[in-house]
Amino acid sequence: MIHFGILGAGDIARKFLDAVRQTEDGDVIAVAGRDIDRARAWAEKERLGTFYGSYDELLANPQIDVVYIATTTNAHYKNILQCLLAGKHVLCEKSMVCTYEQAKEACSLAKEKKLFLMEAMWSRFLPKTTVVRNWIAEGRIGRVNLMQATIGWKADKIYNKRLFLPELGGGSLYDIGIYPLELLPYFVNQKIIDLQPFMKRCDTGVDDISSLNLKLEGCFANIQCSFTTKLPEDVYIYGEEGYIKIPKIHYGNQAFLYGHDDKVKDHFEGGLENGFVYEVEEVIHCMKNGRLESTVCPHEMTLEAAMWIDKVLACIGD
Repeated sequence: MIHFGILGAGDIARKFLDAVRQTEDGDVIAVAGRDIDRARAWAEKERLGTFYGSYDELLANPQIDVVYIATTTNAHYKNILQCLLAGKHVLCEKSMVCTYEQAKEACSLAKEKKLFLMEAMWSRFLPKTTVVRNWIAEGRIGRVNLMQATIGWKADKIYNKRLFLPELGGGSLYDIGIYPLELLPYFVNQKIIDLQPFMKRCDTGVDDISSLNLKLEGCFANIQCSFTTKLPEDVYIYGEEGYIKIPKIHYGNQAFLYGHDDKVKDHFEGGLENGFVYEVEEVIHCMKNGRLESTVCPHEMTLEAAMWIDKVLACIGD
């Protein structure tokens, strides 16, 4: 069995715990929160026997193989280093870090310590993602020329306050824009080579609306993200012989392939309700095979996304 510990007793950690419990070779044996009462309440609700009021206590548990970091974005970098220095493998929620320099240091330390490190871009592991990649690789829509992705919703400023606070790593790019930024290049197996950003900031200073025009190695793409505007959350991939529609880019279970006549030529539907299961299985697979990186979500994915986000935030002033 691969034993997981969780840093951060919040909502996303519940989904992760449920996912691990659906696997055959993984289990969660402990959770740590910012205080003992928070950790105890979370553990009791989730029927987990071991809980800690500090992260260092969890990291001192010799039974834990991998730590899942479910804290706020601003804390990820410090938490990753804590885990690696304690000799623990790491799966960290997206966005993994806030800057390219942080990403580079985290990845370098993981390699130095010979420890596994992966950003939890779970959407790359969904069955529909694999199907779409195969359709494109097989030439089902011909040469891809354009891609479009929208992802957005209207967040509650009180309940979702972390999204609006720069000190907590808020902003639409870090929270949801990261999905298409790390998914679109993966669909077509191409790197981003240039990017033109447009951005609107809310009164706290973080980006609440971002629009990115991307030039990839062989096509163009546009990404729009927001947490103050409801967007369809769909992806369109346009080729010379047809196009693909992916409803709900980051969590859906369907994909449609259309021909020139706008008629559906192929349709995929499938996958588990909790899509986190697939990324957990990838971590377990890597652990059992001694791999320090995932081939689906390698360090390079995180480093490139962090580099482009750095450039976007640097060139858009207040």
